[in-house]
Amino acid sequence: MLISEKNQIDLLQRLHDLLQHGFTLSESFKFLLQHIKIKSPKLISLINTRLDQGAQCYEILSLLKYPKIIIMLIYFSELFSELTSTLPHAKDYLIRNNKAKQQLIRTLQYPLLLITIFIGMLIILNHTIISEFQALYNSFDVEISKTQLILSSILIYLPKTLLIITLNCLIFSYLFYKITKKLSINLKYRIILKIPILRTFFKFYKTYRLSTEFALFYKNGVTLQSIVDIYSKQKNDTYLIYLARKLATGSQSGHKLSEILKKISCFEEGLINFIEEGEKTGKLDIELKLYSEIIFTKIERYLQLLIKFIQPTIFIMLGILIISLYLVIMLPMFDLMQTIK
Repeated sequence: MLISEKNQIDLLQRLHDLLQHGFTLSESFKFLLQHIKIKSPKLISLINTRLDQGAQCYEILSLLKYPKIIIMLIYFSELFSELTSTLPHAKDYLIRNNKAKQQLIRTLQYPLLLITIFIGMLIILNHTIISEFQALYNSFDVEISKTQLILSSILIYLPKTLLIITLNCLIFSYLFYKITKKLSINLKYRIILKIPILRTFFKFYKTYRLSTEFALFYKNGVTLQSIVDIYSKQKNDTYLIYLARKLATGSQSGHKLSEILKKISCFEEGLINFIEEGEKTGKLDIELKLYSEIIFTKIERYLQLLIKFIQPTIFIMLGILIISLYLVIMLPMFDLMQTIK
């Protein structure tokens, strides 16, 4: 990363403070570049050049590799002179997103470390102690039960099996990414919406993004046709072009926004209900802003639910493997002691 996630958050906060105190965008960024650690000196020089040429905030954030959702939010806010009021929301998104990622990493790193250590020990034991014990049992004609044989086979082939599974998963993920990248966006989304956990996060993300952007549009009195025009110009974002096409087709057929979004199938059902209510009350911008907060809370809760399931599952599997290793070594040992007696 060119700039750490912590520095990304700090930059948005300080940029907001400077703009509120009357600094221009160029002055603010030039001041912040002296105090924010950026790994590439060439990038700092490029940013200064772009600022002298009158670059907008979203362009600078794009150079700094901010998430696309933040770049687009800032881009739209600049269209309506809402940059200062939007920066705190962008910062809040980064804080909550970073917190969720750190929580997931902290939850997984300890059990994964234990599994890695266990697999390493298992590889060593398979080539030393377990093979020696098997030779000893064979020399004393100790009969090994089917259960012991199955457990022993599992432990012997487990490291290789896990390695093969991991490599296959990595290859499959890479191929899936490459293939879906070349597919039409309609077909790509249909495939994603069939994959259980990915489908949920995908819908949450698209719903959060749309509710945030549309809240900004409707707050500034932008019509649906104008939204279509704005989205159609985003040549670097295939999703927005796809959405613009769907919105244009639906509005030309006389459908309401809620009816159009319902047919797209990329969004949470709750969003449709909120929009329907907002269309009736005429407070769609407030409804959508509120719903964007609700949907982010849902993302956090869903992630916590996954974490609560994943960690105990890993520990249970690890416990079973440790007990199996103990039984593979000790049960034949007891049989050997009986034979010696």
